Amino acid sequence: MTHDPEKFDSMLLAMAQQHEGGVKDLLDTIVGFLARKTDFFVGGKEGEWEKVVKDTFYKHSAKAREEKEKIKRDKLEAEKRLKEIQQKKEQERLAKDFEPATVTELTDQEAENLQNDLEKNKQGKEEDGSGDSASNDPETSTVPDEEDDPKEKNKLKPNSGNGCDLENYRWTQTLEEVEVSQLILKAVIEYRFYVPICM
Repeated sequence: MTHDPEKFDSMLLAMAQQHEGGVKDLLDTIVGFLARKTDFFVGGKEGEWEKVVKDTFYKHSAKAREEKEKIKRDKLEAEKRLKEIQQKKEQERLAKDFEPATVTELTDQEAENLQNDLEKNKQGKEEDGSGDSASNDPETSTVPDEEDDPKEKNKLKPNSGNGCDLENYRWTQTLEEVEVSQLILKAVIEYRFYVPICM
């Protein structure tokens, strides 16, 4: 029958938790039990108990040191593997970021087609941007009521500067600054507040 080293762990742990002095007090209790309730110290030859204690302690000390060294080696190996993986990923990223540019030579026909496509795109963008600026005004824009969320129905819409236009005040904001304008008798007084943005 094999000896299970963890068989009495729960009982010994309960005993250890009741000893405020730690391991030293626990050992004192165990040795006191051996002296009071067994013939451990007087039953054998003179000095035999010392040999038993030394052999037992040295055996478990060696096992504990081996386990500690194994954990230390495993940790170092895991850190080394992680470092190698990180270096490999970094090298792959750098290689991907700095791929040499490739030059593809176009025929005259392909170059002409490409130029025509670019001009068409440019003209299309100019036509889209030539609309009346009044159409961007939130008060005159026509958005069907069906698309509006009922919760948002009575709320103010933000202006083009991600702020708000009120009767006497107008404000806009970006990540770096907030601009507040006060309207008095059709004269505009502008206040600029620089608000630090915590990222």
